[in-house]
Amino acid sequence: MSLEKFYKNPKEPASFGGINALRRVVEKQVKTKDIKQWLETKDSHTLHKPARRNFKKNRVIVGGIDEQFQADLLDLQSIKQFNNGYKFLLTCIDVFSKYAWAIPLKDKTGQSILKGFQKIFKERKPKSLQTDKGTEFKNKND
Repeated sequence: MSLEKFYKNPKEPASFGGINALRRVVEKQVKTKDIKQWLETKDSHTLHKPARRNFKKNRVIVGGIDEQFQADLLDLQSIKQFNNGYKFLLTCIDVFSKYAWAIPLKDKTGQSILKGFQKIFKERKPKSLQTDKGTEFKNKND
């Protein structure tokens, strides 16, 4: 059975519909899995289906406040003229409490990043700090 005639014909109730609409029209003649695979080959379906909002995340188990912080450096160079010349934003978040810091930086040299972390660590000190593998956190002596 051709799904094409049901999907592309505007006179059909399942035209340009989703999996359930096509399944109702073809009843038990085509498996749901086959309908899904067929629809994924059609641009009209894949381009307009909503993006998944609740995606799986890795669980991070933390025992308390100040146990683990996560940090990253955001690049704001494209809008520096609106930010008094600040090109980067050092962000840091306490994984347990979700308390966050955002420190503006004019450059991403080791000294600038160190000063940003010193501002954060004056308030609170983590047991561990997690960052991505970005080179901005790996520094040789300037």
